[in-house]
Order: sequence, then structure tokens, then C-alpha cells
Amino acid sequence: MESVSAGSGINARKGAESLRNLAVGCFASICRDRLADELLVFSRSRPEVDIGVHEMQRGALLPALRNGDLSLAVLPGKPEPGTHSIGLWHDRVLVAMPPGHRLAASAAVEPADLRDEIFLTSQQQFGGDMHRFLAQRILPIGPAFNTTIMDLGPPRILDRVAKGDGIALISGSHEELLSEGIVVRPVDAADALFPVRAYWTDENPGEPLAGLIGSLRARARPLGVAR
Repeated sequence: MESVSAGSGINARKGAESLRNLAVGCFASICRDRLADELLVFSRSRPEVDIGVHEMQRGALLPALRNGDLSLAVLPGKPEPGTHSIGLWHDRVLVAMPPGHRLAASAAVEPADLRDEIFLTSQQQFGGDMHRFLAQRILPIGPAFNTTIMDLGPPRILDRVAKGDGIALISGSHEELLSEGIVVRPVDAADALFPVRAYWTDENPGEPLAGLIGSLRARARPLGVAR
């Protein structure tokens, strides 16, 4: 199993299932780390299958799937016309902050509590795309958050959060990966809890895609159950 950036040899994946290759697209880090655990289970049972994982912008995943560049796409969303899908897990919007932050004593934060905060986001590795998606899940109609875009990768962004330079939005899938010096609080908003789905196009996919879908289906959490 390999992880490659979007567009890295992706067109060569068309029809790849028949060659025992699978191209799996995922929405940046919201799925990458957690999806790796799911794919590892399948890889252990089917070591002959080569799985290429492509991190892509959310808006590019379903077009690439429909175009045949991907075998499977994993991203937040609802059932989409022209595709088949299964719900894999629920994710949620979290706010990362230093322990001494004024909101750290709260069990959860309201979107209105975040209006005067400075958010740090990365322009590397789809960091801006991720921030915009998470912000849209919790923002009521009105002005956007005050955001500082930095030329740093997500891990370094969180290092700056730990130093008190600002706060950051992360997905719940990343909570277990945080280092010491950072606390997270859920956002109390109607859409802050959202489903992540796996999409494919063929009604009766062949192997090895059918096997991967079966493996994901067996490990899926009901979408009415939070992680």
C-alpha cells in the first residue's frame, strides 16, 4: 500500500481493478490516517493487491471517480447520483488550543465563542481546503473566521497552537495523533458531526474492488453512532 499525492500517475489507474491494482482517493488528512487502518486490514488478507492512496481536494474526488481515474473515493458527504456508497464512520469538527486558553475549561464551544479567535491554517497539503470545509460545517451565515495562513505543514501548525499563537480546526480522526500541550474541544453546532462515506461507480464491481468494499462494509460504524 502506497500513499501518493493527487495526480501522481493517477490516470494510469483506469481499469486498474482487473490488474490487481486499486486507486483509492481520500480527502486529505480527514481520511488518510484513519483510512490507513481500514486498508491495512484488507491488505493483510489480500497481499497481492497493490493499493495506491491519492490525497485530493474534496471537490476533485467524485469527478475523478466518475472519470475512471479512481476505483474508490472516501470523503465526507451524502449519497450521490450515479454512484454507490456505504457509510464508514462519523467524524466531527474539533478546536485545538493550548491548555491555558480561555475556552479550554468548557466541555464544548459555540461557534459564536470563536469569532474573536485567530485560526492558524496551513497552505501545504490541502490545509486550506481542510480548514474551509470544517469551518463551513460550523459557521452560521455571516463573516468568516479570522484566519492566518502559514507556509507550514499541519504538524508545525499544531506546534504553533501549543505555543499560544492561535487555535486550529481539526477533524476528530486526528484527535489521537495530537501531541502534549494541546487540548481539543468539540463544537456545538448542528452540522459539526458529519458522515464519511466510500463511493464507487459500478453496481456489481469486480475483484479486488468488491473485496475491499466488503472489508470496509464489515468494519463500518453505523452512521448514527459517533466514534
